[in-house]
Amino acid sequence: MIGNRFEMREGNFDAQNEISYQFGAMGDNTGGANVGTGNQKNLHINAWATRSWIGYTHYQSAWKPRLAFNFDYASGDGRANCTSAAGAGTGCKSANTFENFFPTNHIHMGYMDVQAWKNMISLSVNFQFRPSKDDHVEFWYTNLNLASSKDNWYRAGQGVYVYSQVGNTKTHIGDELDIAWTHMFMDGKLAFQAAYGHLFAGGYIAENLGTRADQSWAYAQLWMNF
Repeated sequence: MIGNRFEMREGNFDAQNEISYQFGAMGDNTGGANVGTGNQKNLHINAWATRSWIGYTHYQSAWKPRLAFNFDYASGDGRANCTSAAGAGTGCKSANTFENFFPTNHIHMGYMDVQAWKNMISLSVNFQFRPSKDDHVEFWYTNLNLASSKDNWYRAGQGVYVYSQVGNTKTHIGDELDIAWTHMFMDGKLAFQAAYGHLFAGGYIAENLGTRADQSWAYAQLWMNF
C-alpha cells in the first residue's frame, strides 16, 4: 500500500486529504490443490481509498463553532466473494475491495460503527461547538452508501455486516444522525462523554434484509488522560 496525506490550516479554515492505493497479488479460497492456503496468488489486487474534508472554525466567537464537510470513498469489487468458497466458479481474477490496515473507523465515519472504510461512499456534515471551556458538543449527519452494489456491506470491524444478494442493485444503506457531548474535569485529565446515534434505513437494507427498521445506539464513558 502506498499513499499520501496532507493537511492545511489557514486562518479559520482547515482541510485534509488522504489517498491510499493497494496493489499486489493474493489467493482465493475457491478450489484446486491449494484450497484453504491462498498459495496460488491468482487474484490481482487493485484497490484504493480517499478521505477529504474542509472545515471552518469561527475562533473569534466564545463558543468556537466549527462546520465541516467530509467525503470518504473506498473501492469495492464487482464479485464480492472472490476470497471465499462462496465465490467458487465465478471466474474471479481481481480483488478490488480496499482493505483498511488500520481499522479505527469510530468517529471518522459515524459513531454507530456501521460502515468500514471498505466498499463505501460517504458524504457527511459535522457541526460542533464549545458552550464552555469544559464542554464540547458535536452533531453529525452521514449519508452511507456502498461503492459497488455487488460487493458486501462491511462494518467498522472490517468484517461483513450483510452479504449482498445476487443481483442487488441498491447502494444506499441509510442516513445516520449522531450527537455527542463531552465534559472535561481537572483541566482535561478526566472526561465524561455521552453519545446517541440513529440510522434511518435506506434502500439497500430494504432490498437485502427485507425491512426498513431503523437502528438506535447510545453509549456513555469516562476516561482519564495520563
